[in-house]
Amino acid sequence: MFGDVKAGETVADSPEKLIGRRVEMTVDELTGRLIKNTNLKLVLEIDEVDHNKAHTRFIGHKVDGDYLRSLARKRSSKVDSNIDVVTKDGENLRVKSSSFTLKKASESQIRQIRKIMEEVIRSRAGSLELNKYLHEIILGKLSSDIYKVAKKVYSVRRVEITKTERAVATAIAPGA
Repeated sequence: MFGDVKAGETVADSPEKLIGRRVEMTVDELTGRLIKNTNLKLVLEIDEVDHNKAHTRFIGHKVDGDYLRSLARKRSSKVDSNIDVVTKDGENLRVKSSSFTLKKASESQIRQIRKIMEEVIRSRAGSLELNKYLHEIILGKLSSDIYKVAKKVYSVRRVEITKTERAVATAIAPGA
């Protein structure tokens, strides 16, 4: 997704011990460029080791908890959403998002905002491949699009995609 970038160094007596190890890093540490959202951490997992290079795969991302707590205010509402989506290329993701209003919202307004958040997240996931979808999340485009639609229902101060993680597709056995 980010190309061949050096993410860091680690010591291990055998390469097999690195497989499965998780690495957390910010986007600007990974790309070397300063981006707008420095409160976002990527979670990568080492899945292959080739001599002295370890190759990772994307597991998820998360927004710093202190940052999210700073967005919560008295006399305002926080609307959370937690949904599983499938991207155009068949990847399963669990996407968690939060929306913060300027003033206290009614229950019906909260339900409408949550419905809008889920619709935008699902429709975008279904129309994009995993890499493009993750780029929209990381760069804030998906949050911005949710904000534009949700502010028509009620005055929204901020929308954040707070966490993504690869979801394991589970099949329910018949008769279970």
